Amino acid sequence: MANSSSNQVANKDNDNETPSPPHQVYLNGDQIFTCSGCHTHLAKNDDIISKGFQGRHGRAYLFKMVYNISLGPKEDRVLMTGLHSVADIKCIICQSVVGWIY
Repeated sequence: MANSSSNQVANKDNDNETPSPPHQVYLNGDQIFTCSGCHTHLAKNDDIISKGFQGRHGRAYLFKMVYNISLGPKEDRVLMTGLHSVADIKCIICQSVVGWIY
């Protein structure tokens, strides 16, 4: 995934309480992209902008909207198209890296 919107992550009401579990968004549709680790819903097929990307481990898609993710820190990476400022995105449930954003 190459694009995303930010999503809710675990909230902490005050320092003495444990974080509440993340709020998941469940998507409706004929084709839903899910996390390969825990099957959390991530994106709808209708949100694909482009299938013309290549990631480290194969084909990558550009989405206009993704759900149930948290953002990692921004960093500069050399991609096939040059140097870009990117951040990894992780599944909010199992914390698997599911893609990146520009």
